[in-house]
Amino acid sequence: MRVHDFEGWLAESLAVQPWAGGVVRWSTDGGPKPVGVTLAGKVRMQFVKAESGQAWTGEWGQPAPAPAVDANPTDPPSWAQAVADVIRAGQHPGVKGVLTYAEWGGSTKPGGVRVELVDNSQLYGSILTGR
Repeated sequence: MRVHDFEGWLAESLAVQPWAGGVVRWSTDGGPKPVGVTLAGKVRMQFVKAESGQAWTGEWGQPAPAPAVDANPTDPPSWAQAVADVIRAGQHPGVKGVLTYAEWGGSTKPGGVRVELVDNSQLYGSILTGR
């Protein structure tokens, strides 16, 4: 899955979340980098893809956005948890699993998600702070 395709699906899924406020997608039409979303006009989440698997040749289709999930995020870890819950609720056919950085334990960043895709590649979505 292209990271831009995931970003588009996630932006659509977050747009229906009452707690997400205005969702702005960073890239459109496949470029430019960086790839990410801004939530509620203040929370920025950047996505990068780590290639580690074999190319998946199945059809992605156009999955529907995720349904609304109950959340009230206030800090980077809780924003990451809310985003992870949206990804899980969306049951995207290209997503095998998702963990927050806190659940995963593989990052020292304050908030983010690791998304494992069916082609065994991974997306990392980090909450950016300090701006």
